[in-house]
Amino acid sequence: MSDLPKLSLAAAVAVAEAIEAATGLDVRLKWPNDVLVHRRKLAGILLESRISVAPIVVVGLGINLRQRVFPAALAGAATSVDLEGGRVVGREELLEVVLEAFGRWRRRLESEGFAALRTRWLALADTIGRTVTVGEHEGLAVDLAEDGALVLRQAAGLQRVFAGEVTTSHPRLTAPGTALILH
Repeated sequence: MSDLPKLSLAAAVAVAEAIEAATGLDVRLKWPNDVLVHRRKLAGILLESRISVAPIVVVGLGINLRQRVFPAALAGAATSVDLEGGRVVGREELLEVVLEAFGRWRRRLESEGFAALRTRWLALADTIGRTVTVGEHEGLAVDLAEDGALVLRQAAGLQRVFAGEVTTSHPRLTAPGTALILH
């Protein structure tokens, strides 16, 4: 599969949709694949790959279901399904919903390309429309590029960012799921 790097975005969309379907929570995505509720992290995703004749990708994910208390260093940044008042769901039940959603998005990515996944990721995006810092890059997050890069508008022009931790420095400037038009 030539779209291996985009599996991270597919996993994010799948986990977000699964959590929303199973718990009723309104979830959003922080680029590239953190799942948020009320701007606090509910789930994280990590992909590891071995590129060879037959590529192997392992998707690891953590979803905070029952935590009622977080360590002081995480208390303002993390949340759980229980803390957010979502419907009670068992681990196995949620895992089934996540696996079904991930399989669906992986198949769509393989058969249809990135367009549908990109559209859905943008609809769930919390990052777009916010001024963010990613490593040494700071700018207004304006789009998700066709290769999955985050596009930042800076004083010098557009900057594509491929990896790094996003920190938000200013409130959203657009409605959720609305990408700014680039000319």
